[in-house]
Amino acid sequence: MAGGPDPPNVKPVAEETLEGRCVAAPELPASERRSAPPSLKGWGGRRLAYFCMGWLFFGIGVIGAVLPLVPTTPFMLLAAWAFGNSSRGFERWLLEHRWFGEGIKRWRAHRVVPLRVKIVSWTTMAMTFALSVSSGRLSWWALVAQAALMAYGAWFLARLPSKVPHPVAAGRAR
Repeated sequence: MAGGPDPPNVKPVAEETLEGRCVAAPELPASERRSAPPSLKGWGGRRLAYFCMGWLFFGIGVIGAVLPLVPTTPFMLLAAWAFGNSSRGFERWLLEHRWFGEGIKRWRAHRVVPLRVKIVSWTTMAMTFALSVSSGRLSWWALVAQAALMAYGAWFLARLPSKVPHPVAAGRAR
C-alpha cells in the first residue's frame, strides 16, 4: 500500500496473502457494518418526493406573496400537506412561520378563508378574465375553460366560512 496504513475504523475489502494474491476480506460482523447516518434513515423514495414537493410548493407560494397573479395560500397549504407526509419538523416550522402559519392552522382547524382573502381572490379572477377577453389572443374554448375554472374557484371560496366559528355556537350546532 503506497498511501500508508488505513485508519483503524476502515476495514479492508481485500487482503493480500504472503504469495501476493488478493483474497476477499472476511465479512464484518453486523455491529461493525456502516449504515446510513441517522438523519437519512427511513427516507425512501416516496418520502423524498413529498419533501421535494413541499419545498417546490413553498417556493411557488413565496413567489405568490410577491407577484399579484400567483396565489400564495393554496401553495402554502400544499407545502404543509407535503411536509406533513415527509418531515414533521418542516411541517412544524411552516405551521409556526410568522407570515404563513396562522392561515394554515386556521384552514386545518376550521376550513376558514378570511373575507379579505376572498375579495382579493375574486377581484384577481375577474381582472384576469377581463384581460384575457380584451387581449383577443385566446380562442373561445380557452375563454370558456378559463371562465368555468374561475367560476368553480369563486363558488368554492364563497361556500367556505370567513370567520372561525364561535365555540359556544359550534357547541349548539351539534
